[in-house]
Amino acid sequence: MPQPDQIPRVNFLDTDQDKAIRRQTILLAVVFSVLVAGVAALGAGASYRAASHGTSAGAEIFRLPIIGDIQRALFGSTQPAAAQQTASGDRMNILILGIGGEGHDGPELTDTMILASVDLKDNRVGLVSIPRDLAYPLGDGKFEKINAVNAYEEMDHPGEGAKRTADDVSKLLEVPIDHVFRIDFRGFEQLIDAIGGIQVTVERSFTDNSYPTDDGRWTTVSFKQGMQYMDGSQALVYTRSRHGNNGEGSDFARSKRQQIVMLAIRAKLLSLGTLADPRKLAGIYSAINNNIQSDLNVWDMLKLAPFAQAFDAQRVTMNVLTDAPDGTLVAANVEGSYMLFPKKPDWSEIRAIAQNPFATPTDRAAEEKPVEHVALEVRNGTQRTGFASQAAAKLEKGGYVINHFGNAVRRGYERSIVYDLTGGKKTTELARLKKLLNAEVSSVDAKTIKPIAGSNIRTFMIDPDTSERIYAPDTDFVLILGDNATAFLDTAVIEGTPVSSTER
Repeated sequence: MPQPDQIPRVNFLDTDQDKAIRRQTILLAVVFSVLVAGVAALGAGASYRAASHGTSAGAEIFRLPIIGDIQRALFGSTQPAAAQQTASGDRMNILILGIGGEGHDGPELTDTMILASVDLKDNRVGLVSIPRDLAYPLGDGKFEKINAVNAYEEMDHPGEGAKRTADDVSKLLEVPIDHVFRIDFRGFEQLIDAIGGIQVTVERSFTDNSYPTDDGRWTTVSFKQGMQYMDGSQALVYTRSRHGNNGEGSDFARSKRQQIVMLAIRAKLLSLGTLADPRKLAGIYSAINNNIQSDLNVWDMLKLAPFAQAFDAQRVTMNVLTDAPDGTLVAANVEGSYMLFPKKPDWSEIRAIAQNPFATPTDRAAEEKPVEHVALEVRNGTQRTGFASQAAAKLEKGGYVINHFGNAVRRGYERSIVYDLTGGKKTTELARLKKLLNAEVSSVDAKTIKPIAGSNIRTFMIDPDTSERIYAPDTDFVLILGDNATAFLDTAVIEGTPVSSTER
């Protein structure tokens, strides 16, 4: 079986239909020229409306009556088909894939994977960068890096790799993916050059002495902090660099840079200077048509531009999955291969981010904190040392009151259990603890709670032969930690049989 980096390049663009489209590029450029010339002539009107309404000229130009007439005449609607398809759910999810393409090692491996979620109702955007070393589960305790999924799908189903990768990611993250765009390095450069370059704010200076060249060698690249103009080749280097100093030498830092560049491209694409320039529009058309694989055709993509104009760049939430202490991933070595696994093996934490990418880390931390007084007693139900004290410290930091911690009467719990002593009076907080610890819950009948004579200690039965103690009179929940608590305590656990890498 060939390795992903040995898979031959699939020329999904070389169909008779696409050749015919390319022959029409000049004609389309002329059509664009006529249309955009009219738009440019109305620029003064758009500027006047912008000044009157406190908006931008780029936004107002699409609100001019004549533009609406042109849209309806060409497309039958002022709202793009892509938006119409998902408007009922008020959300559109788009998977963006970046590959090396022809002339690069592993041409079909995804160098970039970003899930972009668009809130069609509140005009918000949430971005989730998925690291290329994320372990994609194949079943039976076997995994492959997620960056190889597209390569295998393209090999098995030429011309459908992007769509099938989107389907795979959708199932993994348990979110519907409405559309997918896959662009190669050449198309990325051409697109940025076609719009006249972009302005990028480099957050910190860095130097990368190991940037790969096309001839298989290495070179040194560097970027200085501050606002910089970048053409296509510079932007590609900025987004691909993986070995920079000053905190920029990781895939996680690179993922953040990729999101920043993507927003810069969006801003330039939707600027009046781009929309009113026929040559730029023709260049954009060529870059899209020749280098992007998508379930949308070129015209569908162009029709999205007026719709995208409505979104405020200030209402974009950027999420990067990392293995930092407060991150959602943990690194592991799988038969010599570096992979990243979810800290919570059931994928619940990562899926929660994908399902609500509009929430910030602060928002998510607030969701985990109790909104009322909650007193806990924590027991270690595993054979591992120190779990109760570690969990108690973390829960206390999260806003819980810890009345007592120590070992459970018996050990060997596989999954954590929360025992409810409130009689169902704090259901919201019980649900919060269940989600936080991926725990089972059990209600304790008040009639079964028995005092120990001569003390404030009480007991309750957890099974016919075992009782646990309650040390404080105001305890709401007793938490017995199982082996799955390692996910809560940021310890790497991979469920199932011993992990091994595999080829599909």
